[in-house]
Amino acid sequence: MSASSSKGITLYILLALLAAPLVAAAQSGSDALQPRPGLDPWAVEIEELPAWDLQQSPPPLEARARRHLEFIQAGVPLEYRSRRNPFPNTLGTIEEGARLYGANCAGCHGQDGRGNGDAGLDLLPSPALLASLMDKQGAIDEYLLWSVAEGGEPFDTAMPAYRDRLREADIWRIVTYMRAGFPDENGG
Repeated sequence: MSASSSKGITLYILLALLAAPLVAAAQSGSDALQPRPGLDPWAVEIEELPAWDLQQSPPPLEARARRHLEFIQAGVPLEYRSRRNPFPNTLGTIEEGARLYGANCAGCHGQDGRGNGDAGLDLLPSPALLASLMDKQGAIDEYLLWSVAEGGEPFDTAMPAYRDRLREADIWRIVTYMRAGFPDENGG
């Protein structure tokens, strides 16, 4: 037996030994592989990873996937295409964005953008986790403006439309605040 085939067999045996407890837990229905409630109290409990395919998504997540799918397939509506945030990342803009966010968004999305605002705890799907969204590739200016301005009604979510509640400049200030990482009033 060659050294390379001996290493391959050893690796196979090692992997089988490591996987054995996982396989046994899965076959016995052990809680070891079950989702643990309480890790994200605002997330919808699902039995498997969410699929972006509307035909296979668990019903509570279908609404959450619709905007994403439309964006991936067709982009944002024409009126929002190529729109860019005109505000620089300055202290004044961030402070004004924080004030506007606190008055209009924090009730559902939480002060730190984690979807844990009191008004959003009973919503299904739960409010977007904005703090996580800011790091994602799809969180471009035109997508954020579209999402806030049009709200969730076209996608069957409770997100209100802000196009008639806030000026576009105010939406951009909120976006600037979110991109700054949701700093608190003490600069944290």
